[in-house]
Amino acid sequence: MFSNCPISIAQLPDIEQVEFAPLDHHATTEARLSTFLFLLPFSLLVGIGLFFLQKVSVEVAIGLSSLLIMINLYVFWFVGLAVKRTGIALREHDFLLKKGVFWQKVIIVPFNRVQHIETHRNPIERKLALSSLKLFTAGGMGADLEINGLNVERASQIRQFILKQEHADE
Repeated sequence: MFSNCPISIAQLPDIEQVEFAPLDHHATTEARLSTFLFLLPFSLLVGIGLFFLQKVSVEVAIGLSSLLIMINLYVFWFVGLAVKRTGIALREHDFLLKKGVFWQKVIIVPFNRVQHIETHRNPIERKLALSSLKLFTAGGMGADLEINGLNVERASQIRQFILKQEHADE
């Protein structure tokens, strides 16, 4: 017979008690380099455009260039802070990812929902011995959880652990 007994809020586990492990120490470097390589063409185009536009005064060109430099520095700082505030945790039945700078969010993926796991490495990750891990769950169109900035060995260990947990539930 089906039952659905109420549970007291006081009996629920406290998410604050979970110890989140930080990403690899090279994760900040990888995130900043990837962001820089994304912003570089845009920044160069703006700089070159300001240089060749003759109707723009020197003061406006210097002001816009300074603003662009300040934006790039802010993004550089923000990306580092975002990586620093990212953490992962494995529990008996699920995987947790904590991320966010101003608004923190915790994503929990139960192992029994995982359909498959993917690891990948872009050129910067290969150079820094890092890897990204993607978890795909039932019913999702894409990766439901992606963790960048993991040490290659750690990503492989997490992948193997989750696969073992997946098969243990069967």
